[in-house]
Amino acid sequence: MMNFLRRAYPFNNDLKHNAKVVFFISVLLGLFLYFFSPFNFNEFPPKEKFTISAIISLITFAILSFNLIVLPSYFKRIFEIKSWVVWKEILWDTWLFLAVSLGYFLYFRFFNTIFVISTKDIATVIFTSVFVIFILVVLNQNRLVKLNLNDAIELNRRLMSKEANKNDIILFESESQKDNLSIRVANLRLLKSAGNYVEIFYEENKKIHKHLVRNTLKNFEQKLANYSCIFKCHRTYLVNLDYVEKAIGEAQGVKLMLKDFDFSVPVSRSYVQKLKEKL
Repeated sequence: MMNFLRRAYPFNNDLKHNAKVVFFISVLLGLFLYFFSPFNFNEFPPKEKFTISAIISLITFAILSFNLIVLPSYFKRIFEIKSWVVWKEILWDTWLFLAVSLGYFLYFRFFNTIFVISTKDIATVIFTSVFVIFILVVLNQNRLVKLNLNDAIELNRRLMSKEANKNDIILFESESQKDNLSIRVANLRLLKSAGNYVEIFYEENKKIHKHLVRNTLKNFEQKLANYSCIFKCHRTYLVNLDYVEKAIGEAQGVKLMLKDFDFSVPVSRSYVQKLKEKL
């Protein structure tokens, strides 16, 4: 059990996506309460039912926005993808539920006494919800591992039949014209975006070197567009597929291991299928 709880789990830190999710959840919840009238909502007149539904929607929006947008923005180290594991996900999902539930409870306890929920009902809902959250996290973690592992297996199979290296010489120009670099595509290993610069990893004299060039990854991507061995696997990475030794599938996604590199290169989910086709 402890080993499972320590397994990696993908934390969604896409704030724009979270903002959309929060908005739609809040709106749909308000509409659901108004039109389907669960519990004893159908006993309220239309105007009061609309008011309650709108307030519940606003409470949901405020609490989820604070937890899914504000907190990850200011406490990035806590919500770092690399350190996110199953037990953190369960704890986080449970906290989200309890925070929203507390908001509802305070509203109905102090501002709307018409709608009464007993303490026993609250305890039952909380216990059931925590149990359901745990099950969902377990199932999702297993689904992600299986999905990414299958992707990694297929990528490894295709890597075995990769074509030979390219011998063309490419000039990587710097905007300042001071840090230009000319190397063969065969020696190029990896390009990584670093703000206004691009880190170029290449082989020379059987050693891996890194050269910093002031330019954009997009410009170099266009320059290398005609070379099938160069692939954009992430918005900040271009990788030479000829030097990929294997793919690793984890709950956090697919990663590539390059020859002579001591770190892995992430593959965005949207690029996995393209990578399969490339190989």
